[in-house]
Amino acid sequence: MQPLIFPRSGILLKILPLTLLFGFAKWGAHLLGWEVWEFDPLIAALIGAATFVLAFTLSGTFNDYRIGENMVAQIATAIATIQDTGLMVAAGHAEYDVTELSQGLAQVMQTILEWLTQNKSAEPIDQAIVDLNPLFAQMEAFTTGPIISRLQAEQSKIRFAIVRIQVIRETDFLAPTYVLLELFLAGVATALLLIQEEQLGKTLVVSSFLVASFLYLLVLIRDLDNPFQYDGKSCIEVDLSPLTTTIDRLATHLPEQN
Repeated sequence: MQPLIFPRSGILLKILPLTLLFGFAKWGAHLLGWEVWEFDPLIAALIGAATFVLAFTLSGTFNDYRIGENMVAQIATAIATIQDTGLMVAAGHAEYDVTELSQGLAQVMQTILEWLTQNKSAEPIDQAIVDLNPLFAQMEAFTTGPIISRLQAEQSKIRFAIVRIQVIRETDFLAPTYVLLELFLAGVATALLLIQEEQLGKTLVVSSFLVASFLYLLVLIRDLDNPFQYDGKSCIEVDLSPLTTTIDRLATHLPEQN
């Protein structure tokens, strides 16, 4: 999983031009004598309010990101549990072949990966999950009722996770909030631009750092709001390695292809 603080330095590269632009604007305002404000409690309240709103929004989007991670892990563990059940039945009944079940589960996983990474339709996923039912029926002759019920429960978990991921991908939860965040950012940048201090170097560094921090958080929130993009533009995406690891595990029970 990519670290959240410096996710491939992508966010830093995005905000660097805007930060440099603000720095030049601050320097120009100083030379032109446009710094007409002094730092006072009102400006401090503006910066504090912007920080609070950003932190509150970041907390909510980070929670959605964690939910997305849990959904991916839930799919992987559900598939692994179904596979383990098939292996258990095969160990107790030599006449039962787990290969077809492994192929069906691999098809489910591959369809999910293609849906997430290639932006394909979700309809084939539902069909792949439905195609597991005949495979469960084949296993039923060698098992008892509770085991089949367990398999159906895991099947239901997969469906729920797919629906939850689809809602996260297709819903822009924070669209109205972005307007407020951008207004706060514009207000803070304007206030910092017009603040007058005796030491230009100090105020230039501190102001640029604050603007860069707010810009970084705004971009981070936008990326966290949809962690299932996989389009090369987002700096933060939910790690899909649990799915690929499960596919590799299923492959060990599939016949080798020439």
